[in-house]
Amino acid sequence: MSMNVYVPSSLREAGRELRGGLQRPVATLSRRDFVRAWSSIAYLFPGLHPDGFNDPESGWPRALKCFAVEAWRRAEAGKLADEELYPSDAQWAGIYDRMTEHTEGETARRKQIARHG
Repeated sequence: MSMNVYVPSSLREAGRELRGGLQRPVATLSRRDFVRAWSSIAYLFPGLHPDGFNDPESGWPRALKCFAVEAWRRAEAGKLADEELYPSDAQWAGIYDRMTEHTEGETARRKQIARHG
């Protein structure tokens, strides 16, 4: 299975990808479109975690829980790799892009993610 790792380059891009994913039933999204929307959620909402999304105290907005349900469905069916289920690079990039000061190491990591994402 090839991976569709995706890291948004900006808040605007992540918002566009998520809006695109919300325009159709999540189960009908292609793998590529699903991963782009799912990774955008991680970028935009880095405090959310796929595990325990159904817990009332998880912080997951009701409108986005369908993505977590679908991510787990696809992962359990072998249609989503671990790196896609847990898009930590997108999550980290979302945090980095909101920061006003960066260390040299953080900047190098962001550039590396941008090249591979």
